[in-house]
Amino acid sequence: MSLKDRLEEYSKSNMYPFHMPGHKRMFEGPYKIDMTEVDGVDNLHHPTGVIALEQQRIAKIYNSKESLMLVGGSTVGNLAAIYAACNEGDTIVIQRNSHKSVYNGAIIRHLKVEYINPSWDADGIFHGVTSEMVEAAIENYSPKAVVLTTPSYEGYHCNIEDISNICHEKGVILIVDQAHGAHLGFHTDFKHSAVGFADITIQSLHKTLPCLTQTALMHICGKLVDSRKIKEALEIFETSSPSYVLMDSISRCMDFLEEKKDIFGEYVDKLADFYGVSGQLRHLHIIDESNEIKDKGKIVISTRNAGITGVELANLLREKYEIETELSSFSYVLAMTSIVDTKEGFDRLKKALLEIDGTLKEEQIEMPEITFESNKVMEPFEAKNKSVESIAFDEANGRISNVMVCLYPPGVPVIVPGEEIKEQNIKLIKDALEKSIQVTGLISGTISVVK
Repeated sequence: MSLKDRLEEYSKSNMYPFHMPGHKRMFEGPYKIDMTEVDGVDNLHHPTGVIALEQQRIAKIYNSKESLMLVGGSTVGNLAAIYAACNEGDTIVIQRNSHKSVYNGAIIRHLKVEYINPSWDADGIFHGVTSEMVEAAIENYSPKAVVLTTPSYEGYHCNIEDISNICHEKGVILIVDQAHGAHLGFHTDFKHSAVGFADITIQSLHKTLPCLTQTALMHICGKLVDSRKIKEALEIFETSSPSYVLMDSISRCMDFLEEKKDIFGEYVDKLADFYGVSGQLRHLHIIDESNEIKDKGKIVISTRNAGITGVELANLLREKYEIETELSSFSYVLAMTSIVDTKEGFDRLKKALLEIDGTLKEEQIEMPEITFESNKVMEPFEAKNKSVESIAFDEANGRISNVMVCLYPPGVPVIVPGEEIKEQNIKLIKDALEKSIQVTGLISGTISVVK
């Protein structure tokens, strides 16, 4: 019996709840299956019954040695993976464009951080890390673990099989933040699943599959990590009252993957039809790469030569066409899709882009100097342990940051604790704010720096 079926059965029973939650299942909707760890519905942090069986089912679906349900998103998976894989004082290699949760994991564990700097294009979009970059980083830094993000927010892949071989030949643990790749491996057009290649793979179900926000999975496949330590770490970072509503959503998502196998082929056909509009656009540009390089489900629309910013295009789509996109930046918009998007939805986006494109003219927009290279002076955890003061961000040139300053989404830091703040960082952040791009880490125009 699946967890979904068990919760549904329990909700229809005559069992009276003299236990949490306080709503007592007296309301309709999700309240009926919102449980606590009572007899029959198991315990996420010590599963021996229906949750254990559900996790075994997930492992079979994903062809993983062991799979764990997460109710704190990929964030809790990243924190637990880093904490379990490394000891205090170890060196870890991460991508400079890692999600902030990866940095926080390194800070909490007091790790020495070294970076891989992937290339980025004229729109400021990071491309995948290469095998050569990983090999050089291992040679130079002798890390305990390497943490990679693949695919990126915009869908760019690494060659994870080659990178796995490189890491494991050197005895280096490979952790993959595959938050945007829970749909990979179910169709030949969606390649590069890290499951089976990385020692630990973390995937957000809610990002690319039909599942509730915060739902995620962790897959443990390597011989270099101890699953007991990972589970102990999850008990530290994940709530001790995990949501049965979220776990029910995971169970339903697994049903969907088992029962709707043809839907991936239909999704591929819808995407192919959509990308056909690219040749009709004169000013806007839809970035189209092969499946080996980029996930086509991440539709990136460049405005760099169309005379408008990505934020302005997103505003037009929202206000005139009632289409909300995932991310808008200086010169592009990201439209995220999934297997349950409809042809009507794709057609609406096509029509809107064609209409907007017809109103534009060929004009290259002014772009800021985009850089994410590290100016590390001290380790991130060392900076967090220093005495600090708050100063005007405009006056922070040459100071050492105590905080992470990110463009959000996707949550990639422009400045990391322990880095010297450069004038180009200040200019980039100010340009982002002027163009209504969300920035996190500043408070009323001030930044916390090391004294």
